[in-house]
Amino acid sequence: MVRLDKYLANLWLVSRRSADKIFKSTEILINGEKATKSDTKIQYGDVITFGGIEIDVLESVHVILYKPAWYISSDEDENKYLSYRNLLQDCPYVEMLHVAGRLDHDTEWLLIASTDGTFIHQVISPKLNKEKEYEVHLGRNISDKDLGELAKGVILDDGYKTLPAKVQKLEPKKILLTITEGKYHQVKRMLEAVDNQVVYLKRLRVGEWTLDGLEKWEWKYIEK
Repeated sequence: MVRLDKYLANLWLVSRRSADKIFKSTEILINGEKATKSDTKIQYGDVITFGGIEIDVLESVHVILYKPAWYISSDEDENKYLSYRNLLQDCPYVEMLHVAGRLDHDTEWLLIASTDGTFIHQVISPKLNKEKEYEVHLGRNISDKDLGELAKGVILDDGYKTLPAKVQKLEPKKILLTITEGKYHQVKRMLEAVDNQVVYLKRLRVGEWTLDGLEKWEWKYIEK
């Protein structure tokens, strides 16, 4: 059970301070019945109608977004870069979402966001060995020797040796790279370790979740 005004405030539809005034001026329904008090208790499965919009009361929300380049995987705008949340304005739960992991602003990728901290931990924890698959475009042709090194694990610039990876050569300058870790700038640093450079990076998959069916900028709800 949760207070109605708190849930609406979490959605950034009202502020806790202004809730009483809004309840007097705006018709708010719970399961079709008019709500008259801001502290009315609601529960998961209820349906709120606020300003004519129906909002399901959910225990948790998880979404996948096909994030284009130049948006950041941060819950807030930073300097000149806009948060991924700007692409989810038609999601009523957008202000409750938090991103699972971070990648560079110039990277296109499958972004997962959730209201559930435990779920986010399950996505990003290296201990759970969740695969992350990337399409990687390179600055120069990659050799079979370099592919073998990436597959076995390479030494990064800080001395850390990466875990074994899956590598598939698509073109002389394009590979599919699948890793289970999430070190800072790991893919770029792995290619630097074999004297190459990432010129374009796109994350295609995290665990069982893929970009299939999504165009750039689009999002969808997912189950755990």
